[in-house]
Amino acid sequence: MKEITTPKGERSRTCRSLTKLGFFLASVLWMSGFSRSAFAAPDPAKPCPPLEFLQGRFWKNFRLQDFALHGVIESERESYPIQLILHDRKMIYDFLNPPFQIRVEIQPERSLVERRRQKRDPWQPVSGRSRQSPILDTDITYEDLCLDFMRWDNVRPLGTDHVKTLTAWAFDAVPPPETSAYARVRYWIAAEYYALLRADGYNKAGALIKRLEVNGVQRIGDAYVIKEMQVSSFDPKKEGSSRTFINIRRGEPLSPEAGPHSSRNPSSSRLPSVADELSR
Repeated sequence: MKEITTPKGERSRTCRSLTKLGFFLASVLWMSGFSRSAFAAPDPAKPCPPLEFLQGRFWKNFRLQDFALHGVIESERESYPIQLILHDRKMIYDFLNPPFQIRVEIQPERSLVERRRQKRDPWQPVSGRSRQSPILDTDITYEDLCLDFMRWDNVRPLGTDHVKTLTAWAFDAVPPPETSAYARVRYWIAAEYYALLRADGYNKAGALIKRLEVNGVQRIGDAYVIKEMQVSSFDPKKEGSSRTFINIRRGEPLSPEAGPHSSRNPSSSRLPSVADELSR
């Protein structure tokens, strides 16, 4: 992740933008690096802040700016052009070929995920074991979009660690019975930005099966958004992995009122209204 420096007078605004960026990145996907053991063990001698404090700060700042991001999701077999519409705590993942949409709403008390094939079709809820199914042929599941582990009650602080150049606090979270594809999730929160930097999902045998990591960010207007992420699924029996890359090539901030012919944004003739899309 590229280190970002700003004049002192702009530091607070940048921190707020990076915090929102981190939460957005966490909500989009589970990511993976190339190594299963890229982290040193968290140091319990350097304790974490109270979990209630961190969770409170997390949800207080989880507000996404209005953006339309354009890019591609690349599995090992296919490449899918995608547009991602962001607004507050709602996101629409618009796959362009084949046409397919996913709508996610993330709240402190619960998350909702829906899908449909065509824009004229009604939204269909994704629940139960269906949340654990993969999206198209990627390494992403519906559960991976919902931040459910941030609501689990069984959480154990592990101490202080480092994610690349950033100091982070590490936690192990265990889900309620029969609610997740993961038996345990270890996640890291940046000490400076209170952003979720990484999350590892484990099976019942304690083997790593999913990992999240951000490879780069970019600036659009006054906010920072993803540039590249990588999602990996690990197969403990085969000692192998598959990877999905998410590359954002361009993006623009949108007004919630911006319609398809708004003069404020020259490219808006090709974009849906944020308000219209989220209410359909």
